[in-house]
Amino acid sequence: AGGPLAGIRVLDFGLAVAGPYCTQVLSDLGATVIKINAKHDWYWHQSQIAMCCNRGKRSIAIDMKHDGAREVVRRLVASADVVMHNMRYPAAVKLGIDYESLKDEFPRLVYCHTRGFERGPRELLPGNDQTGACLAGVEWEDGGCGRGGRPIWSLTNLGDTGNGFLAAIAICQALFDREKTGRGQFVDTAIVNAQLLNTSYAVARPDGTGFERPMLDAMQTGFSAGVRIYPTADGWLCLSLANDAHWEALGRVLGVDARAGDDERAAAVERALAAKPAVEWQRALDAAGVPCEVSSDTAGMEMWADPEALRHQWVASYAHPVVKQLGQIGLAFSFSGTPARIQGPPFLVGADTRGVLAEVGFDAQEVERLLASGAVGDERVSPLVTEPVGPTALATPQASR
Repeated sequence: AGGPLAGIRVLDFGLAVAGPYCTQVLSDLGATVIKINAKHDWYWHQSQIAMCCNRGKRSIAIDMKHDGAREVVRRLVASADVVMHNMRYPAAVKLGIDYESLKDEFPRLVYCHTRGFERGPRELLPGNDQTGACLAGVEWEDGGCGRGGRPIWSLTNLGDTGNGFLAAIAICQALFDREKTGRGQFVDTAIVNAQLLNTSYAVARPDGTGFERPMLDAMQTGFSAGVRIYPTADGWLCLSLANDAHWEALGRVLGVDARAGDDERAAAVERALAAKPAVEWQRALDAAGVPCEVSSDTAGMEMWADPEALRHQWVASYAHPVVKQLGQIGLAFSFSGTPARIQGPPFLVGADTRGVLAEVGFDAQEVERLLASGAVGDERVSPLVTEPVGPTALATPQASR
């Protein structure tokens, strides 16, 4: 219970990352999310990708092509405030879950479709995080290609997860509008939109005239002397100076001329930082008000033991029936009056089939007939599960203690 979206019911037909990540965000905000899984999804939905995108949801396994599934899907849609998916739109049309097929019967429905590319000539092309990054210019820009580098593979996945956030924001806006108008609407986002956020820096002056973007050097270490990753005596230190005051403070700590030319300053800073370990420099520069951070192979993992990160559920760890103990990134926001919370671990495919069917009006005999016919399945669709284990979205993350 609780959360700003408490009482909102979402049907998630999403695949891979962008779609499921969107509805995971909605779950963290308090929505009830019903994940529609294909009966053959057992392997895909026990992968690393599924674990990071499907916590806090309930799962029903459906053979969408089975004649007996039609009434199941219709009742589920009738119970929902939101339908969300990222399959190619013609597939939704074929399955009868496209917006045009639903909007007249369910005028309050908020329907979100997200995909790789924008609506237009590219919309049916296969698209994913990397193709979006390439189209938006991220791989070229991050490779320092303007200064002798080469395109690099992007590891940020902002196209997928960022698009999930964009879709969640758009759905919340459509729900807010529905409160005023009483009507739902079609919501549209794309991976390339999220990747464009990665290349949105410095494209115009305040008067609207353009100028060249800052370019990474060929080694991808930074843009300039003050925005760069430097080697130290034992590792690496990131500097991200934003103004003259930062340079003056850095000059006092390192004993370098803050007013020299950029190449001269870069060489002087590199010589100075080589004298001490990165952590010592970080302490001194933090005290002086210089934006900096240590870059190391343990930096990300240290967050998993950080008391504040655990207390705020920025990271979470909980029991899972297949992988036993699962750790993952947690909440990305907090509210004083309607706190977000992680509703539970990632599901087993089909673990909530019986309960979800009962909620939309199927009695026990009808549920068993649907299971026997193959129209739906429970968690035994996975060969790793031989007996029903019940709903999986009820465990409490250890980080919430």
